[in-house]
Amino acid sequence: MPAIGFKYPEGDTITFEDALENNKLDINRMGVYPTALREMAKQRDPDRKPSVTELLNGTCQSYLQRTTEYYLDPQDLAFSLAGTLHHNKLESNADETDAEINVEGLDITGIVDLYDSQTKSLIDYKNTGSYKAAQVLGMEFFLEDDPSGAVYLRSGKWGKKGSPKKVKRFWSNPEKADFGDWSWQINMYRYMLESTGKQVDSMYVQMTVRDGGILAARDRGIDRNIYLVEVPYIHNDHLLEYYRDKRDRLLHALESKVTPEKCNERETWDGMKCKKYCEVRHHCPHVDNRDILEGK
Repeated sequence: MPAIGFKYPEGDTITFEDALENNKLDINRMGVYPTALREMAKQRDPDRKPSVTELLNGTCQSYLQRTTEYYLDPQDLAFSLAGTLHHNKLESNADETDAEINVEGLDITGIVDLYDSQTKSLIDYKNTGSYKAAQVLGMEFFLEDDPSGAVYLRSGKWGKKGSPKKVKRFWSNPEKADFGDWSWQINMYRYMLESTGKQVDSMYVQMTVRDGGILAARDRGIDRNIYLVEVPYIHNDHLLEYYRDKRDRLLHALESKVTPEKCNERETWDGMKCKKYCEVRHHCPHVDNRDILEGK
């Protein structure tokens, strides 16, 4: 039982059928046109095999998304929709044999964005924010005197009045690079491709920074809108142990019909996902209603 409808901004709900088939949608209240809602409403078979990206979520979240009826907030899906359109545009310019490759292994499914047979490279497209981009790049900075010779007009945390003004100088530290779940996802795609006989010599993530060019991005050291970054290799022993464990937990929960334990701190973004971003948080027995109200 996947999602069954949408939420209006003020909290009222409407089913997919009424919104998209029975012409009962109030477009002005929703603030989103039906063409976008149709894309957001696309659902996968709840009885499908686990997917690579699904298993990156907490098991409890994945279980509830398959077994409970819930409503989607289009505002929460805006960047996801943009990411889908971003993928579609890039994939339309690739050879059919190289793009959107369906792969499977360990009874887990996945879709590889692009495989370059000439360079033996796997490329995964991401539409992301500058905060995540800075983590992936391992951005760090040091302070140096402003080359223009400017001085502080008043005392502050960086220096006293009249002292040389400080500016940030950023550099990418590979030892600080944090790919998070992306490394597990892309390495699993690599393993699945290799299982089909394709050689993978390198893996890349191509990041399009959706807030690139604005002050917040530049203040994180992100001065470009697109980055191509090589993804580090995860040994297959660790990779398969991780995915087998996540697969078995989800399948056991679905078979036993017992809600899994609470997702861990990494999976819940230290609890922030439970407050605001998890689509099924209202059905989760591990989430306090007060947390949901705080996150709204």
